Amino acid sequence: MKSFGSSWIARTGIVVIAAVLVEIISIVQYRSLRDMMGEEMSLRTRVVMGTMANEIEHIFHLTEATMAENEWDILRNLPYPDSLFPVVSRLIDDNPHVVGGCLAFLPYYYPSKGRLFEPYAFKNPDGSISVVQLGSEAHDYTLNPEFRWARDSLKNSWTDPYFYGPDSLSYATFSVPVFDSKGSLAAICGLDIDLSWLGDTLNARQHFPSSFSLLLTRKGDLVTGPSDGRVSKNDVARIVDIVNGRLPESAFPGISIWRTSLKTNPYWQLVQVYKEDEVFARINGLRRKSMFFILLGLAILVFMIKRYSSNESKLRKASEEQARIAGELSVARDIQNKMLPKEFSADIHGALDPAFEVGGDLYDFYIRDGKLFFCIGDVSGKGVPAAMLMSVIHSLFRMTSQKEESPSRILAALNRHLCEGNEKNMFVTFFAGCLDLYTGKLNYANAGHDKPFLIDSSVCLLPAKANLPLGVFADTQYEEQSLVLAAGASLFLYTDGLTESKDKQRHNFGRTRVQQVLERCLNAHTHSPGELVLTLRQEALDFSSGLPQSDDLTLLCIRFQPSAILCEKITLSNNTEEVSALSSFVKDYLSRIQMDRKVSAGLRLALEEAVVNVINYAYPPGDKGEVTVYADSNYKEVRFTIVDSGFPFDPTAVLAADITMDAKTRPIGGLGIHLTRKLVDSVSYCRKHGNNVLTLTKKI
Repeated sequence: MKSFGSSWIARTGIVVIAAVLVEIISIVQYRSLRDMMGEEMSLRTRVVMGTMANEIEHIFHLTEATMAENEWDILRNLPYPDSLFPVVSRLIDDNPHVVGGCLAFLPYYYPSKGRLFEPYAFKNPDGSISVVQLGSEAHDYTLNPEFRWARDSLKNSWTDPYFYGPDSLSYATFSVPVFDSKGSLAAICGLDIDLSWLGDTLNARQHFPSSFSLLLTRKGDLVTGPSDGRVSKNDVARIVDIVNGRLPESAFPGISIWRTSLKTNPYWQLVQVYKEDEVFARINGLRRKSMFFILLGLAILVFMIKRYSSNESKLRKASEEQARIAGELSVARDIQNKMLPKEFSADIHGALDPAFEVGGDLYDFYIRDGKLFFCIGDVSGKGVPAAMLMSVIHSLFRMTSQKEESPSRILAALNRHLCEGNEKNMFVTFFAGCLDLYTGKLNYANAGHDKPFLIDSSVCLLPAKANLPLGVFADTQYEEQSLVLAAGASLFLYTDGLTESKDKQRHNFGRTRVQQVLERCLNAHTHSPGELVLTLRQEALDFSSGLPQSDDLTLLCIRFQPSAILCEKITLSNNTEEVSALSSFVKDYLSRIQMDRKVSAGLRLALEEAVVNVINYAYPPGDKGEVTVYADSNYKEVRFTIVDSGFPFDPTAVLAADITMDAKTRPIGGLGIHLTRKLVDSVSYCRKHGNNVLTLTKKI
């Protein structure tokens, strides 16, 4: 390198070679980034289109569900033609998206009503509902192709969009055959939904100024698109022709077209259009900036090449390796941080400070069915291996506790998974608990972790048996303990990064000092979870006097603050005649917690469906059994717990019925759990002490 450096020609040659190499690298990087951006754009587009499709399908499903939920009302009133007018009024009142509905009866179905009888309800601009008898010789609905198709095929169907009314608004109609008690076709029920909002909705959140979305029918006809101010009608027509194969994509250069179809009837098509110069505008700008800095760097290289030529290669490799490692560790730390809970309330707060870029501590909490599930753990070792194991344990805790509420069984499941293939013999100290937010009952189990502090009128250690850490022996049994927390009592959990924090004389912070700080906070009435965590964190920092942190520090504080709770129960025998008693019990209970009547009716229906299922199937035919229903409410949500000692059965594992299928071809079963999931906010099941325990939760 010295002989080259002594010659201007040699230095110039090196610069030229470097310039060529840098340009090649820049081109490769540009193309790679362009491909990556294209892939990311494709992924984002699929997500956006999937979201759009879900929103549209949700409207159709709600309309279909409205018909399914009100079919019994129609059938009940078929013998009384005059009572069908309020029926169609209730039919469209149940769904805000439905603007009109009708029952078009077969000619002379009601001789007293003449040949054509069509009760029709529609929503007025002020929100009121009007009902008329629309059928007449001037309005002969039997000539309507959709009526004829539904009458002849006896299948549910959606119409293609059509325009109606003085404002020429766009509508679509869902047609359903209605059969009377003898199984004969009586009428065709039609539900009209307004589609005029779709165009603005689909184009409200576009990534780029000129991008837009179209909705086409299954045949390729335009349903809706962007406003004229966003894109011209001529451009929209060309896109439609390209989608339908009447024009090649080259007829509209510089655009990218993505398309997808709704997965359910009416199988319309979603089309998303982007202009490529907008998609790649940022990367093209980056390309120009990078070229400027490349040229600037080459000019500097001419000046510095002789001085740094001998060390440049080693320096570049060392820098790249350091940047790679730092980047990977930064990504790993970001991933770890994102796994931790980010939203704290006044009654729970946590913090995790890793000693290095990544750490082996973890904590987690979440609420399910009125119960707070929480954990804290410390993986043996430090650095990347401990962080990887921490991620596995965190995921396993979330997955296991979704179906299991016993902390001891949760620890046993985690331990079995951890012992499989644990060649490095790593272990985890772990503490898991389940706090009933209604009653204050705390169930917990410990796997070799430091005992938490219980803070009430005084500060003391929670009586927690140590047990072995996770990952030692696969058959370890973990003992579960329980106690009832008083109102305002708190748990303070921590890892040994707190107690083993060291000062300059190598003294430990110690458990005694932790207790003293907690007592001081208690006496000063500064013992909210947030204040306790921040205080202990600062105390440990001050104690170490600026020394580097030697171990991960994790703190978690939970305070029990019960709300006013109304608790009741009813016990029934496995006899369907007792369902009326259940209905009265639930109705009376829900009225006392002042739940909305409409929501209350749905909740009663869901609860009765679940209890009847237990009565009919939980016990062998002829055997006597019981089912107990517990009702709890803190006036923010209501929780019903159904307990029986019958055959083990998890209704949440049953696939819900596909209500879009024809009733004659749809498999038997699944409607009950489908209805229950629709009417409540959460449904969970567990097998506890030989009993089936099904919990239904609904927010008030």
